[in-house]
Parts: sequence; C-alpha cells; structure tokens
Amino acid sequence: MAAEPKKFDKNLFRILAFGDSLTTGNIGGELHEAFDKPYTIRLLNLVRENHAGTSFEVDNKGIYGELVCGEMSERLPKVLKECGPYDLVIILGGTNDIIEPKQGLEDTLFDGIKRLHAEVKGQGAKCIALTIPETDIHFKDLLTNGLSWVKEEGENIRLLVNDKLRRSVKGHDDKIILCDLAEKFPQHSLSAEDLDKLWSDGLHFTEEGYNKMAEIIYEDMKHLLPSRES
Repeated sequence: MAAEPKKFDKNLFRILAFGDSLTTGNIGGELHEAFDKPYTIRLLNLVRENHAGTSFEVDNKGIYGELVCGEMSERLPKVLKECGPYDLVIILGGTNDIIEPKQGLEDTLFDGIKRLHAEVKGQGAKCIALTIPETDIHFKDLLTNGLSWVKEEGENIRLLVNDKLRRSVKGHDDKIILCDLAEKFPQHSLSAEDLDKLWSDGLHFTEEGYNKMAEIIYEDMKHLLPSRES
C-alpha cells in the first residue's frame, strides 16, 4: 500500500538545501558533521527575522563528495518524494565533478544541473539555481605547487557551465531564479585578510564565509517568501 503523503501546517514555508559539502557546511579538513557550519543556519535566521508571521523550515540535504553526474541526479527525486513537499529548493553542485573532468563534461554537467532544476520545477516548487563558486585553483599558491584539487581543465569547464547556467535561467519567470554565487562571492578579488576570513581551503568556506553565502542566497530569494503583510 502506498504511503500517505506527509501533511504539514499550511502556514509552514519549507525550504530544501540540496548539494554536496558546500551545503553540508564543511570548513576543510576532517569530514565530520560535528565540525560543519552550514549556510542553512544563518539562512533560517534571516528568513525568520525578516518574514514575521510565517513559520519556516530549512531542510539541509547536503552530502559530502557527491557528483551532479551521479549521486545527485539519483538522490534528488527521492528526497523530493520522501521528504517533500517543499515550497523552495536551493540547488548547488558541480565542484566535485570538475575535480576529475572527463571528455564532454561541459555538456553533461550542464545538462545534469538543468535536470535537477527541472525536477524541482516539476514538483511545483520554486528553484534557486546557484552557479559553481571559484575553487582552489585560485587559492594562494596551491596550483603553482601542484596541490589544487581543481586543475585548469576543470576551471575552464566551471566557467563554461556557469555561463550556460546564466543564459538558461533567463525566461523561467520566478520558477527558476539564478543566484550567481561565483560572481558575488569570488576569491581572486579578495584581500589576503578577507580570503583567510571567508575561505578555508579554496574549495570550502569558513563559518563566516558560509554566513556570507547565506546572505547572498537570501537576497536573491527573499522576493519569493511570504511578506510581513501576507
């Protein structure tokens, strides 16, 4: 017998954060939930502070090391079915895919991210589509010393996929909203002091960095949330 759909308070606005270790909030080093500082903590505080009268839930479904072209594509439909419904879904993926780029990855990664967006839209939720942030190829001297996880080929793919994402999101009205994290939260233009304050290892943020990430996402999604008057 099929399970009955979950019932939630009609006044509860449910947000799903879906992705990899940038969603779990890994701050570099040991992979352990106890050390994670996910952006969803700050995001929940922001929506509660600025949208009084509505109850919010932010459900973090990030998993370390996942690929868009692999686990994420298989997992998202299950999460939406088993844990939904959601009103809004934030999607971030692609960093792990470009660490070991394969031939044709530019197209398969872009298509994979688009399928994630379409899955959300098909479930009736709004989607916040994040671009892939800068990586450790820009971080200090890691590339020069051959220590960066992402190499030049992967970086070129990141740039191409992000450009495709920016163009593809146009025309979706308010069903799919672009949050250009790569543009709004760069590494290369930061001072050495800010780099150390916001980025931990070139792939992940510090706790303060994840708070900044939350603020960037909130600014791009706040018009989709219930207002004080509603």
